[in-house]
Amino acid sequence: MDDFFVFLRYKNKTIKFKVTDPNTELETLMSNLRKAADNTGTRIFDMPEMVDYVPTEYFFGKKDEATGRDIILQPRVGRSRKSLLDYNVKPGETLEIISDPIAG
Repeated sequence: MDDFFVFLRYKNKTIKFKVTDPNTELETLMSNLRKAADNTGTRIFDMPEMVDYVPTEYFFGKKDEATGRDIILQPRVGRSRKSLLDYNVKPGETLEIISDPIAG
């Protein structure tokens, strides 16, 4: 399989990110991304667990080519876990990282 790279954008920063297996569940990819560090040991993105004392989750989002609308790549639909390929993400696409406060 050829290398599968996507561009990830969070706030004002965009990086090129290699996905080893595009069939990996989105929950696992996000967990790995939250821990990912550059060659200096600094985390690539600052994605805090809490924002303004509110627990926060993070999701991938992309623009739907057919409708032009933004969609959130839900990590699960019902009991089914989803991957990048389930959302037809292609190498070279740009995905947004979206923060979502957890309602309490």
